Amino acid sequence: MRKGLAKAAVAVIAIGSLAACGGGGSKGAPETSGGGKKPSGHDSAPAPSLKLKVPATYDTSHGWQLSGRQVGTYAVLPKAGAVAVMTGTKSGYRVTVRDAATGEIRWTGKSFKDLAEGEAPGIFVSTVGDKEYLVTWSRGEKGEDAVTKAKLVYAVDVYSADGSGGGVAPARHIELPASDFGKGRIIDGGERLLIPETDKRIAALDVTTGKITPYDTDSVKAPDHCSSCSYGNEIVALTAQDPVVSNEGAGSFGVPGSWDSSRIAPAEADPATGAVWPSTGGNLIARWEQKKGGDHNVWAVLDSKTGQVRASVLCAKPLIGPGSDPDSTLSPKGRYLVSEHLAFDLESKKGYCFEETDSSKPLTFDAVTDDGIAYGNSLTKGSLTGTKAPVQLSLATGAPKALPDNSDVPIADFAGVGIFNHAEGNVPYLIVYRHKG
Repeated sequence: MRKGLAKAAVAVIAIGSLAACGGGGSKGAPETSGGGKKPSGHDSAPAPSLKLKVPATYDTSHGWQLSGRQVGTYAVLPKAGAVAVMTGTKSGYRVTVRDAATGEIRWTGKSFKDLAEGEAPGIFVSTVGDKEYLVTWSRGEKGEDAVTKAKLVYAVDVYSADGSGGGVAPARHIELPASDFGKGRIIDGGERLLIPETDKRIAALDVTTGKITPYDTDSVKAPDHCSSCSYGNEIVALTAQDPVVSNEGAGSFGVPGSWDSSRIAPAEADPATGAVWPSTGGNLIARWEQKKGGDHNVWAVLDSKTGQVRASVLCAKPLIGPGSDPDSTLSPKGRYLVSEHLAFDLESKKGYCFEETDSSKPLTFDAVTDDGIAYGNSLTKGSLTGTKAPVQLSLATGAPKALPDNSDVPIADFAGVGIFNHAEGNVPYLIVYRHKG
């Protein structure tokens, strides 16, 4: 598994090549008393014209859709019951936030410049407590003139999810130094944003206050009880107050001075083989190898503040490890969590693994509902891309089932709707169907 930083909070689906072409928003609408422009009612999204083959939960006759240039890059806000879409304008980019159930525009952001060349800005949702924040960011050069050379910087805009009106300015705009190190991507570190300024310096951004806390990875304290961690420490996630520090070479991680992986490892795990990634809802995703050289891994969901294991599962080791860090999605009320080939019921502390075995295909999941139904795909390996087939999982029983061929499964489910990502030919669609009944 690739070592690094991963975005693991709520689902983000991007069609970046379209964002530069997109339009949308509320042009020419009347001014509100607050100084912004009020989105007009006729800017509501149209009813869905496509009737996809979907799970029985959804009513394809009721909902809304965006297509083509309207789709841009988007993110979902389950707690706010909304969908945020970022599209291109003549002068830059703009965010439009729509009600998930109706498609009506709740608010539109001010147009902003993109510092990056050749790619759309990043967009994701950061959740702190019960409140969601929409984050857009880009990295590029700024400040050049006849005397001064340009500096590489990040530009970060943070919006409150519950805005209203048009031309809404971000709650805070932050600019800070960047470097050419690695991919230089800003991610949600769990409870603060992780911003890689250089290969040795990480900035943690609190979206609720705008406070920036710098961390020097050479001097950051090692995980407790890690005598071999004299170098190679890395900040991989963030609580509200402290960093989660990992040392891949030593198989150790934790919050220094609070908890460490060797003390909280499940009974089946070899405590000297730990690895960890940020998740959502104050959680972490952790993995250990099985004790005594077993042929399984132990995966767990941890409380990031205390290190407490909320649920764990034994999982067959894959023949070839995945090429990216695990993303995860939490059900809107926080009981269920899916992370690629894993599914957890955090209330009953049960975990399920759907890694490939001699008799079963590997399954991955992208969405999970408050009713404990997860949606995803199986993958028949044997080519570079494999052949996908839609599946559904009940977390009450842990039993997956195949859905009809060519079915579409939701990439998110909340506020009484399912959200689907679809393409007809070269035309992308964002389609939202309501639940039946």
